[in-house]
Amino acid sequence: MGGRYGMSFASELNEEGRHDEAVAEATKAIDAGDVTAEPLIDRATAYDLLERHAEAVADFERAIEVNNVAQTVDADMLDDAYFSALVSAGKEAAETSKEAAAAGIGRYLRVLPSGRHVKDAQQWQARLRGELVSLLDKSAAH
Repeated sequence: MGGRYGMSFASELNEEGRHDEAVAEATKAIDAGDVTAEPLIDRATAYDLLERHAEAVADFERAIEVNNVAQTVDADMLDDAYFSALVSAGKEAAETSKEAAAAGIGRYLRVLPSGRHVKDAQQWQARLRGELVSLLDKSAAH
């Protein structure tokens, strides 16, 4: 079942907040042989919104690989979404291991070494290790 013109059904489901259904729909498209980046991005977006960040990161990485060949989606949008998912995964991982969280952010530097967020990734690694105070941390200002 297709979505509105120019939008996949999974993307439409994400817009409607029906993220579990979007995961299922995007998975069906992937399993049916859709080898473009779009269903991977749709599923990654749904996973990210469901706070299943590790799965989102994995799908965004696969989408980047596919898009490097076919270039069917905006690379900057994909870069931004991937970095955002990595940061969310990193924050979650930092609850149990600061080093694991920093290493997770390091994936960005390997996957997109010339990406838009190289400096941001390096800063987030330091922030997650506790070496750089977050501007969002209001407790340090007191």
